[in-house]
Amino acid sequence: MEFTFEAGQWWSYLIVFVAAAVPVIEVLLVIPPAILAGMSPLLTAIVAFAGNMSTVVLVAFLGEGIFSRLRKTRLGGSGKPSPRMQRAGELVRKWGVPGLGLLAPLLTGTHLATIAALTTGASVGTVLRWMTLGLLGWSFLVAGVTAAGLDLFT
Repeated sequence: MEFTFEAGQWWSYLIVFVAAAVPVIEVLLVIPPAILAGMSPLLTAIVAFAGNMSTVVLVAFLGEGIFSRLRKTRLGGSGKPSPRMQRAGELVRKWGVPGLGLLAPLLTGTHLATIAALTTGASVGTVLRWMTLGLLGWSFLVAGVTAAGLDLFT
C-alpha cells in the first residue's frame, strides 16, 4: 500500500482540522499551505475555522469554571487582583472583548485571547461570539487572499 499526499482527499482536510485545532497554530498558518497544495479555498477555510473553533470552545467552557474559582481565590479578603490578572484585565480593557476577538488570530492567538478575556470575568457567550466572528473573518480573508495570489501567479 502506497501512501501519497493528494490534496483534496478527505484525510487532507482532517489534517487541516487537526492542525488548526492546535493552540499555537492558527488558521493563518494552516490555510495558505493547504490552498497552495491544491485544496479547495472555501472548504479549507471552513475546515480550518471548525478545527480552531473546536478547541477555543473547549478552552472557554473548561476555563470558565477554573477562572471563576481563581478570581474568588486570588481576590481573597484583599479585594485586589493578582498582577497577572491585572495585566489580563488591561489587555481586555484596552481592546475590549470585541477587539480582542477580532484581532486575536493576528495578534495573540485565539486560545490565549480566550483565556485573557475569561480571566477578567467576560461571559463565555460574549467571548465565543467575538472569537467566532474574528475566526470566520480571518479564515475567509486568508483563504481569499491566498487563492487570489495563487491565481495571479498561475
